[in-house]
Amino acid sequence: MQYIEQIILFPFLFLTLLSCQSKKNYSIEWENGTLICIADEGAYPRMRRLDDNSLIVAYENRRGDVLVKRSFDEGTTWRDPVLAYEKFDYTDEKTGEQTKVNIANPEIVQLDNGDILLSTNLRPRTEGIYPFSIASKKSTDYGVTWSEPTILYQAGTYFRDGCWEPSFLILPNDTLHLYFANEFPYRNSDEQEISVIYSVDNGVSWSREHTTVSFRKNKRDGMPVAVYDGSHIYVAIEDNLSKQFKPYLVKSSVQQAWKEPVLEDSPCRYPALKNPPDDEIYAGAPYQILTDKGLFVLSYQTTENRTSDWELSTMEVVVSDIPSDFRNASQPFDVPLSKEAKWNSLCDLGNNTVAALSSTNFNSDKIGIWMIKGKIIKI
Repeated sequence: MQYIEQIILFPFLFLTLLSCQSKKNYSIEWENGTLICIADEGAYPRMRRLDDNSLIVAYENRRGDVLVKRSFDEGTTWRDPVLAYEKFDYTDEKTGEQTKVNIANPEIVQLDNGDILLSTNLRPRTEGIYPFSIASKKSTDYGVTWSEPTILYQAGTYFRDGCWEPSFLILPNDTLHLYFANEFPYRNSDEQEISVIYSVDNGVSWSREHTTVSFRKNKRDGMPVAVYDGSHIYVAIEDNLSKQFKPYLVKSSVQQAWKEPVLEDSPCRYPALKNPPDDEIYAGAPYQILTDKGLFVLSYQTTENRTSDWELSTMEVVVSDIPSDFRNASQPFDVPLSKEAKWNSLCDLGNNTVAALSSTNFNSDKIGIWMIKGKIIKI
């Protein structure tokens, strides 16, 4: 992009950082008394604290719509849901073919001016008619009402050529990044990259072309979530170099952001976990936050010590004071082997307290939205 400066990589300094392992140990004590069901049925929860100190959560209702809820007592109780983005019917004008388009993968962010942006993934139920897309909506009244959608990126009309899992990153000077997984550049293979588009006017307009953030040949980088520590951007992704996905980080200086993609042999790509699980163990769908105390917190869903079925994976969370060397995994939810806790996320609540959110059926027949708080401790 024109406003991004030329990139100059510093591999020696980066490798020095990685060789300096964290000497501090952290873990999370989950507080069972804070366990709360936000919605009896739902999936893919994402939560933010707003500038009025309330909490807002966006999630799929498992019927094709995205809902939002707010809490004014630190998540103890939640107000009635608001329909933020409703599934819709689409008819191709040329062929007359029809499909219903589901709304998935919500992510939310509040801008400095108070506006809330909602990004989503548009998923047609019938292939070959409507393009898989990344869309955005805006609310100027704390999620009570939402604007008409803006389509930010369109991929192919077939599942194998889609785009997925958008997530925002706020940077200085009204700059926004929107990351997503993208199959569209690889229509003749099963490969997938991480892409990003940019806005420099608080999301009013966006770059017309995407930029490649990371790509591993013959593999599928997926599910990006970025944090910014004041000088560098760290994007957590799932990387299937081994037999199963594992959490990795890809890195760029903010002034040099993604001028060149992070490929498989780049020193700016590395495993997030200090002790990654065996190749056959699944550990995908990462999510990361950077707390107000400067700690990096990472979650993922895993089959470790469970069945081999990734659909029955559970949430684990790890902490580090540097953007690597994550360890001392804890599980926020007590999930039986026959149940699941997937498509998880984290939210920093301040003062070394975090919230873990999951779509889980750990204690019910339905998959619902659950939240629990945890305290980060030194061990």
